[in-house]
Amino acid sequence: MTPLPPWPPHELVEDARNASVTSDARDYALSHGLVYRALPAKKGEDPPQDTTIHAPLTLLPTPFPRCLYDRAVELQPLYNKLYARLALDTEFIRSIMEDSVVHVDDFQARLYHIWRTVLDEGLSQTTQSGLFRSDYLMHTLPDGGMELKQVEFNTISASFGPLCTRASAMHHFLLNKGGYEALHPALVKENMPANHALETLAAGLADAHNHYIEELRNQTRTLKPVVLFIVQGNERNTFDQRAIEMVLMEKHGVPVIRATFEQLAGTASLHGNERILMIQSPVSHAPVEVSTVYFRSGYSPEDYTGAAWDTRLMLERSHAIKCPTIALQLVGSKKAQQVLVEPGVLEKYIGSDADLMRLSFAEMWPMDPKTELGKEAHRLARTHPENYVLKPQREGGGHNIYKEDIPPALDAMEKRDKERKARGEDGVKECEAYILMSLINTPPDRGNLFLRAGQSSAHAELVRDTVSELGIYGTVLFSPDDMTKSRSGGFLLRTKSRESNEGGVAVGYSVIDTPLLV
Repeated sequence: MTPLPPWPPHELVEDARNASVTSDARDYALSHGLVYRALPAKKGEDPPQDTTIHAPLTLLPTPFPRCLYDRAVELQPLYNKLYARLALDTEFIRSIMEDSVVHVDDFQARLYHIWRTVLDEGLSQTTQSGLFRSDYLMHTLPDGGMELKQVEFNTISASFGPLCTRASAMHHFLLNKGGYEALHPALVKENMPANHALETLAAGLADAHNHYIEELRNQTRTLKPVVLFIVQGNERNTFDQRAIEMVLMEKHGVPVIRATFEQLAGTASLHGNERILMIQSPVSHAPVEVSTVYFRSGYSPEDYTGAAWDTRLMLERSHAIKCPTIALQLVGSKKAQQVLVEPGVLEKYIGSDADLMRLSFAEMWPMDPKTELGKEAHRLARTHPENYVLKPQREGGGHNIYKEDIPPALDAMEKRDKERKARGEDGVKECEAYILMSLINTPPDRGNLFLRAGQSSAHAELVRDTVSELGIYGTVLFSPDDMTKSRSGGFLLRTKSRESNEGGVAVGYSVIDTPLLV
């Protein structure tokens, strides 16, 4: 494996060149839709609809081992297959949820209740769609070598593929313009992989839509179905979603309607024995049939206000293809990830490929103190907390508990457990909603130049010690009888200061980056 070079090249840190390339990068981002909506004027208000800022970016790509990148790409079809099979295994879902999680996590419990309700009724639609992203970090070994370790597998609202596709194009533009000239011999086109994330994600939704259309061929309905995007009302990352919508229309001829849970509460309905999902067109107000429901909301408790839970139940009961179903959302939980690490579990679903996949697993333990693995997890978390992270069943960033914060967090959970027991409430321990994961040892002393909107300086900011997380995208369309389509392609690289434990771009921790393969 080629050693990672010192980064960034010192010539780009110098004032004149930094300012010139920064200006080109900023203008490219604003000209090509590499943007967010601007922050609202006041806390609690919606972001302005007529103002944008560029997304947070790196000024140049970050070195990443070619062999580890290739391994991540190689693994994605296997992860597509694995999570499709997990979502079809009702006993697996019952076991990971009923043993502990639903007793201590109200959000997961409500999702699980909807899943059970619809399963008991009988599924109107057995085909499922998944748009995935598998996230990895470089792990440094004691001998100086490096491995690829999976951080998490995202089964709902796997975002930033379109914006990172455009960030890749921006870095290629800066290379071709001469912005990186004579900076480092590795900075050449051959080491900067093309990014097809936008095309992959749009094609995955088109696969689901076209499958639904095929089902209609022998029926008499004449309405032209649409893909429904479920979005958040105060969304700032709109253009990451709009890019998929535009490719769906321009390349695949698939129309899209965007709506929040709140908007659907009064306009969506199910029709006939098949439970056809109908919504109201925001333009003509005429009824429109939905082929596919794509969730860019619904992954966090904060997304469910008012009648949102009733709406999610209605969507799950419908004949529309869901991306994802609640089953697929549940198997994307941290608990499922931890159970897959246990001996013999992965092999049941993936056979002889299990050995290759296990090489990417980080060490994980359940936090159930009644089991031997759980007891070991508590011992490790209290004696060497600096080596671990405590993860809840949450998406979206900002929820993990790191290092020295773990023991006091466990103490607080134990105190709340005692208070609940004194009230005669459920005896399941709060900590059982978490899993313990070994921290991944990322290589030190690698920096980059960060470009954020609102910086007063004309120069990108030098951040000397960074951590980069690689995500690989995949899509799958499957049913109990068939894996109809499986695609993989495109990436997201997120880079953050080592001082930041979390890694989400949308919540302000990371910037969008691309890999330079070395």
